Amino acid sequence: MLSIRHKDLADETLEVLRHLQQEIDGEANYEAQVTKADVLWRARNSTKQSRAAFKVVRETLAEMCIGPVRCAYCEDSLADEVEHIRPKSLFPSLTFVWTNHCFACGPCNGPKRNRYGTIHAGRLIEFFRKRNAAVLPPPAGVSALIDPRTEDPTEFLELDLGGQLPNGELLDGTFEFLPRESIPEDKRLKAVFTIDVLGLNREVIRASRENAFGGFRARLTEYAVAFESGATEAQLDALKSDLLSTPHLTVFHEMRRQQEYLPEIRALFERAPVALDWPLTAP
Repeated sequence: MLSIRHKDLADETLEVLRHLQQEIDGEANYEAQVTKADVLWRARNSTKQSRAAFKVVRETLAEMCIGPVRCAYCEDSLADEVEHIRPKSLFPSLTFVWTNHCFACGPCNGPKRNRYGTIHAGRLIEFFRKRNAAVLPPPAGVSALIDPRTEDPTEFLELDLGGQLPNGELLDGTFEFLPRESIPEDKRLKAVFTIDVLGLNREVIRASRENAFGGFRARLTEYAVAFESGATEAQLDALKSDLLSTPHLTVFHEMRRQQEYLPEIRALFERAPVALDWPLTAP
């Protein structure tokens, strides 16, 4: 999970979103706003104008994706759903706000849909509106879900890649996400909640990250050999593009960050130091 670089929408697209949001904001109370948000979201492709606007929204979110149009959260599955980072059922005032949208996959978006948590006074308070319950706003506080559009997830999370201990012992990696060591308690709580709500350590994703580690190692080796043998700039660019088009770029980020504890990986970066500075997110 990496931070998403923001892209602006065209003015005409933003105007459509603003108009839809104004319809929600104009409702008399919170419950009516929640109802209106659901109605308008379901009908977002019902007119030619809104259909064109959301075509642009989807195209722009795809351009902002990490790697080959992969889910902003798990990086494993195709991103094909416009996701509300803060759920529209809880935050109707953010339903059509551009900065509250990202591209996600169904397996991440589904379980998260109405789960929400806040961090207040060093405690995690989870809020879940049950069916037929009173429609009340969530408690105030800092959102407990890491927002990849406004926050850097790597400040909260790290991957267990294993590595070499000071005594020389080698540990196998689990390739699970963990809260970063020595971070403040509020950040640790956000990390724990995000991992749980999004299911970031589901076995199928964990196994994919482990596989991606081997793939990145092989591609980096290929690049290092080409770099040392005097390959042309075009050849090197093609190898770089192949590597950066691979899913699970967080694994490659962590290989760079944790190379001190990964002797084999450190040796590869020493052979091709330029790879340490490759941008991983869309320009």
